[in-house]
Amino acid sequence: MFEKDYLMRLIQTLLDSINKIVNSIDKEDIEGAKIQLSDSYKLLGNEEEYFSETNYIELIEFFKLKDGNYLKRVEFLAEIIYLEATIEDDKILKYEKFEKSKKLFEYYSEFSKEYSFEINNKLIFIKNELVGLKK
Repeated sequence: MFEKDYLMRLIQTLLDSINKIVNSIDKEDIEGAKIQLSDSYKLLGNEEEYFSETNYIELIEFFKLKDGNYLKRVEFLAEIIYLEATIEDDKILKYEKFEKSKKLFEYYSEFSKEYSFEINNKLIFIKNELVGLKK
């Protein structure tokens, strides 16, 4: 029971964090969004550098070692990296973040029992962005 409550609180905290990031981006408060992004990584169990420097397969394995639904953590990480990519100025880093986010979303879609139009739309957007960044 305690583990389930903890996971539900974590999910709610991550959802709140993502909403704050989106609101900051909408208000063009990029610095506020970056601070909130950094805090969101910590909620997932490690520092921002770990998540940016580690490949997506190792990140999935990292989440599998945690208690609870590892796929939800994969989804949240994909979302956080996606949001970070949208505000990234450096073309190479933007491409790398979109690519990692795409792979995480694809993994989540493949193994989750849920179908998400929102994730599908994000994958289409990411793929279009990746094509544009290659040019």
